[in-house]
Amino acid sequence: MAIANSIQTLVDTNSRTVIKRIGILDSDENETVIIEPLKLFGALNANGQYYQTGNTTPAGMANSAFTISRILASVDAEVGHLQLKWQGTTTSQTIVAAGVGVFDTNPQYQFPSIGNNAIGPTGNVTIRTVGTTTNAAYTVIIELHKNNGYYDKGQLTDPAAFNYGAYALKP
Repeated sequence: MAIANSIQTLVDTNSRTVIKRIGILDSDENETVIIEPLKLFGALNANGQYYQTGNTTPAGMANSAFTISRILASVDAEVGHLQLKWQGTTTSQTIVAAGVGVFDTNPQYQFPSIGNNAIGPTGNVTIRTVGTTTNAAYTVIIELHKNNGYYDKGQLTDPAAFNYGAYALKP
């Protein structure tokens, strides 16, 4: 059970999101959802308009709305280790597992972007801790790159510049 945890959105633009999660725990977290693609800035519905609760979700959003391009983690010895996972309908697929210490998938190390490979994907990212004891702590920073097909890139605010809607070029 968490003593205290928080999620802070550091950056959330049309193309990129950076989220920070801090957990101070006294027992394990089990598959807590920390990122939901429909709640990120600029999410579009199946009709290409801004998503609102109750809108139809576009096909494919659950498995390709964004990729994870960088993960930074600082894990306390009392946590044991933590896992970031893609949530699926049958099982969750591990994105990365981080042990005690500091972990960084800095782009200079040529770490590839991580796409969603969950079975029956929901698009959500969850966190799980294993071996947590009292007063354990971790910090995770996750950078996402959004897929243009599922997030507004400016076409709704300036459709002429994007040849979008009534301005679309048609043969």
